[in-house]
Amino acid sequence: MLRWRLLIGIPLVALLIFLLWLDATLPIPGLILLPFFLICEFFLCRETIALLNAGGLFPRRSTIYAGVFGTLLLCWASCWNAHPMMSAVHVRALGESGAAAVAESRSIDRAEVKELDDAGALAALESAEQTVAAVRAYLEERNSSTQDKQGGIAAGREASTVVGGSYAEVGAWKTAAYSCVHILLAIAAGVLIAFVGEMLRFKLPGGHMINLSGAIFAIVYLGLLGSFLVMLRLTYGVSALVSMIVTAKLCDIGAYTVGRMIGRHKMAPSLSPGKTIEGICGGLIFSTIGAWASVRFLFPLEFGTASSTTALGAIIYGLVVGAVGALGDLAESLIKRDVSRKDSGTHVPGFGGFLDMFDSLLLAAPVAFALWAFGVVKP
Repeated sequence: MLRWRLLIGIPLVALLIFLLWLDATLPIPGLILLPFFLICEFFLCRETIALLNAGGLFPRRSTIYAGVFGTLLLCWASCWNAHPMMSAVHVRALGESGAAAVAESRSIDRAEVKELDDAGALAALESAEQTVAAVRAYLEERNSSTQDKQGGIAAGREASTVVGGSYAEVGAWKTAAYSCVHILLAIAAGVLIAFVGEMLRFKLPGGHMINLSGAIFAIVYLGLLGSFLVMLRLTYGVSALVSMIVTAKLCDIGAYTVGRMIGRHKMAPSLSPGKTIEGICGGLIFSTIGAWASVRFLFPLEFGTASSTTALGAIIYGLVVGAVGALGDLAESLIKRDVSRKDSGTHVPGFGGFLDMFDSLLLAAPVAFALWAFGVVKP
């Protein structure tokens, strides 16, 4: 088991690091990570459907796929469209010549002005001058705020800065709020699709409500919780996503290592016999170290300056994200034990299935996002 985990785990980690680096260098956020995550979600949907079938629930597969993928894609599209940095990207794409063209299109030609009376000509010229001045002021403000070593992409955060506020406090809130509205609409649409799916195949009473609940569970579990992974990347950057993954997974590694070494007292013997109280304590220590390392080294690597996260904030982040990640592992164990399954699948030798690897991340992502949103963790 350990050999398989090393043989599979090391290449997976290397691939993930490469994809994260590549995604961070591209002008469109999530262009690399989103397709990769959608592939993972496909297998997550398959394994979840298999677990539901083993438990006697048979929801429509098309309903689950449509609800989960629709939620994630709409989340990405709304985040990307609402991201404050997009204004800087649009300005850079527009350029000075484009701005001049806009100004000229709004101005009044001198020949046309002659055909107007004095009052009309004066009003038209004043309107045109105001338009040109507004465009030039807008460009000057944006260009001055987008001088960044990454070509203005990361500096979009600076463009969203206001007096008395910061990107994390203002721009990210707007991005997250805008995307959350779309996520709620996507979840509502998924519930509607689930109802319609069961209506179409209704023949005789019995079982349809159970199947409906299974479909809604899968959409919320994989779609809603998974969307917070997308929002972490698009709202707060690659380092926010990486720090959450590192913190949650270090808790798993620490719990496994310490539990194997000195674990004596079972934490949840009916759900996961291998987990011990000593192990989870060791895992929380590991996760706290991972959070501190993220604040100390990872955030400055992306943002270019030392993180303003306090030591207490890093400790809270490590403990809370690690603990919720451990609960996510137990939550998946509850599902597997209820349907008499040891693993969620066999797609990843040594680990089981994709759900066995993503279980802690699905529950840790919303908590990590909340800690970022409320300023416990800052860039």
